[in-house]
Amino acid sequence: MISWFRAHGTLAGAILIASGLTAAFGYIAVDSLLGAIDPTRLDSEFTRSALGMGGVTGSQGTGGAASNASAIIGVAIGAVVLLSFIIVIGLALRRDWAREAGVVIYGFLGLMSFAVSLGGLSADPPAPSAWVGMLTGLANIAVVALLLVPPTSRDFRNRGRRRPVRVA
Repeated sequence: MISWFRAHGTLAGAILIASGLTAAFGYIAVDSLLGAIDPTRLDSEFTRSALGMGGVTGSQGTGGAASNASAIIGVAIGAVVLLSFIIVIGLALRRDWAREAGVVIYGFLGLMSFAVSLGGLSADPPAPSAWVGMLTGLANIAVVALLLVPPTSRDFRNRGRRRPVRVA
């Protein structure tokens, strides 16, 4: 096991970090979809402040608008989670397309997380979850870095080569 990790350590690290991000955001997607089904699960502050300002209540009231927003958030994050899950499986199988897709998708998500977090950090007072966004951005960029280092490139290049079979 240790020799396998030495041979595939950077790829395994990228897979572990990407899997952790996928699981965390999968939880958020499911929780958002459950909030759309049962609006009593939604945070009252989310319902009041984010959707009740400026008369954005619509014909369903603030609760209905919050439920719709929660459904949209759940579907959007769920789509990204599904894409990430497919990429993680492709990385585990050492497919070239998965490595390229991982660099693009995780790089984009990392940059987006940084941009949104900087907005939260520059607010007065700073948003409490802005540092979580920064850590998420760092994790996404770490996946990209691990996918781009030379040992991972060698790992993908050597995928087709087989070890000689030892006969006893």
